[in-house]
Amino acid sequence: MLKDEALAIEIEAAATELARGAGEILAGYFGRQFTVEYKDKEQQDPVTAADKACQEYLLGEVKRRFPDHGFLGEETSGEEDSDDSTSPAPDFLWVVDPLDGTTNFVNGLPLFASSIGVLYRGWPVVSALYVPWPKPSGGFVLHCRRGGGCFADGEPVSVYHSDQPVSNRLTGFPAFFTHHVRFGRELPNPFGQMRTTGSVAYELAMTACGVMQYSIFGPSRMWDMAGGALAVLEANGMVMTRFGKEKQWHPLESLVPTWSNQPPSVKELRHWAAPLVAGNRQVTPLIANSMRRRFRLSTKFRLLTRPFRRSARKSKRGAPPGRSPASTGPSTG
Repeated sequence: MLKDEALAIEIEAAATELARGAGEILAGYFGRQFTVEYKDKEQQDPVTAADKACQEYLLGEVKRRFPDHGFLGEETSGEEDSDDSTSPAPDFLWVVDPLDGTTNFVNGLPLFASSIGVLYRGWPVVSALYVPWPKPSGGFVLHCRRGGGCFADGEPVSVYHSDQPVSNRLTGFPAFFTHHVRFGRELPNPFGQMRTTGSVAYELAMTACGVMQYSIFGPSRMWDMAGGALAVLEANGMVMTRFGKEKQWHPLESLVPTWSNQPPSVKELRHWAAPLVAGNRQVTPLIANSMRRRFRLSTKFRLLTRPFRRSARKSKRGAPPGRSPASTGPSTG
């Protein structure tokens, strides 16, 4: 844990300034025509000129102001030498998503965020997120440092407080959540008005500000959640997660519990992902511990037939050329 309060204050001020600068860059692109590329063949994962310009700005500023700090951004860059190495990440690591919610941004929907989270040996210690908002400046910056509270442009914010989920309050859910997960009977009240925004960072910011009473996320990348998760915690909230093959939900503390003994490389951290539940301290554990995997006949069938399908594939691979596994006569084809 970072014990140098003066340094934490300095980093928070810098992160806040950088998030505001990122917001200005995004505002210059929003609603205009710009280059859009895709990371996948299905064209479901876009990256824009705005993403790249924003990350370039953030990377340059971090390297200029804190030359001994590391940088992990969603958009890979030639300047990130450490991303191509296996050397341990530095103690301070800036984890950045220049534009979370790119599909919304491309389509002119102002539900996105630019997220900055600063880790110290795996612990989130500072965060700043630019969030578009209907105000004269065009948005606000949600910022915090560990132990210092959470603020939206200087005004303190807090998660929504209730002992149980409230039926007419907003809740953040992943797409297709109800197809795969159900709630157990121990959840006494309706779970609220479901919304899917398409941006992890934006939903975490809305949870920290009390707009969402709680939010549920499937496996999220570190750059999507590092800034927003600390914001929820500092807004008097709770974030719960499960790492790897863990079955039990637990409060989020360090993002990399093994960092002190075995610091990861920035390249390794690109593969980090974990599900999250975020909200207040009463509702979050109630929601996390009441979720159950929904039984689906098609899934059960696939599990039951998996050994047979594997055996069939192995038999097919081992068959002589021109002969199927079930063939007993000469090949005709």
